[in-house]
Amino acid sequence: MTQTEQLSIADARAYLLDRARERGVTLEVYGERGTSTSVEAFGGEVSEFKLEARQGVALRVLVKGAWGHSFTENLSRPALDRALDSAIENAELVAPEPGAGLVAWPEPPALDLYGEGLSGVSVEQKVQVALDLDRAAREADPRVVSVPYGGYQDSDSQRLVGNTAGLSREARQLYALHYTAPLVSEGGQNKMKPDWQFTREFTELDPTRTALSAVEKALALLGARPAPSGTFPAVISGECLAELLALFAGMFSGKMVEEGKSPLAGRLGEPVASPLVTLRDDPTPVRGLNSRAFDAEGCPSVPLTLIEGGRLSAFMHNAQTAARAGTVSTGHAARQGLQGTVGVAPSNLILQAGDTDAAALASGLTGVRLTGVSGGHAGANPITGDFSLQAEGFWLEDGVTAYPLEVFTVAGNILDLLAGIEAVGNELHDTPDAVSAPDVRVGALAIGGA
Repeated sequence: MTQTEQLSIADARAYLLDRARERGVTLEVYGERGTSTSVEAFGGEVSEFKLEARQGVALRVLVKGAWGHSFTENLSRPALDRALDSAIENAELVAPEPGAGLVAWPEPPALDLYGEGLSGVSVEQKVQVALDLDRAAREADPRVVSVPYGGYQDSDSQRLVGNTAGLSREARQLYALHYTAPLVSEGGQNKMKPDWQFTREFTELDPTRTALSAVEKALALLGARPAPSGTFPAVISGECLAELLALFAGMFSGKMVEEGKSPLAGRLGEPVASPLVTLRDDPTPVRGLNSRAFDAEGCPSVPLTLIEGGRLSAFMHNAQTAARAGTVSTGHAARQGLQGTVGVAPSNLILQAGDTDAAALASGLTGVRLTGVSGGHAGANPITGDFSLQAEGFWLEDGVTAYPLEVFTVAGNILDLLAGIEAVGNELHDTPDAVSAPDVRVGALAIGGA
């Protein structure tokens, strides 16, 4: 066995924990390994093809109440020793943090996110999905000018955590998805609207259905007229509401609350939304984009209700933010790759569906149907909840769609919007942001036309 031999991430974890115990060091090891495929198609040909593989470990050492971090993608024993030395040295350079500590969490739930979804699937089959998607979108309607964005992706990954307190766990998961965004044109107007499909079973992918749906959505935007300016009653699509919730998901983070960066700080137990609103974060659905059996610290994943009947009932916590807040971890420790430190993040946010069907939701309404927003990187303030965003949608007359609107601006505050919900639709809509929401009706929405 040579010094330069690359260990598996499981063997690297075992080696590091043994070395840490020999040295009397408190250590957490987080590891990732994965392979992925990405295929893009344009004009009937493959425009990009990528096969990627990655693995590595991140170390977190606790020295006198201070965290020291390091990571390595070189899993040889000398490299692992250097990473451990580096983490210890880094811990000695920083100040202690209240609430720092490691926990040997109980066992996580049994959650099969792997199955046989990609078993026996060839590269040629994956490429064909991207080509079929591109072809179906181009041939769906003469008004389709091109399909500038479209392709297939999959991932097969393993994630593990271990610490010197005795915790040891690992999990595997896979997924496949495809996406398309056809460009349509008529009468000098160009419109584009994406659609996608996510699954853990390759055979469930239906590129023709996804392509036709995207084309239909894009065509519906043609013939747009200028939007009026003012405040109007509105129906907000589930996809659009999910986009807004994704922009402001950080306000439910215990870390953001303690840093004074959430508009919900100090409001636990208070009404913060309409009584019709129940919002939860659920890491356990098998078809959830961000589902997981345990978080980045190994804490078991369980559903967490954030808003119940309009009342703020919980914040998301990792072990350290929970300790400082005098509570327990909710299983929301998160890492942004191996190089990041441990933060707090949601898994799958779900605004609970109501009992109002689509027709009743818009019944008698003259105003706006909001179907999408963009520009959140500049137009959304997560500290105050305020937003001013580019938007798309339709004008409704007495509950019936009259015509699409040219791009307009929508402005408001996310908490005011949630408080103003008057009815909640009975069907959930999923989004690539791992947020699901139903259509809702609000009494007043401020928009500005061009």
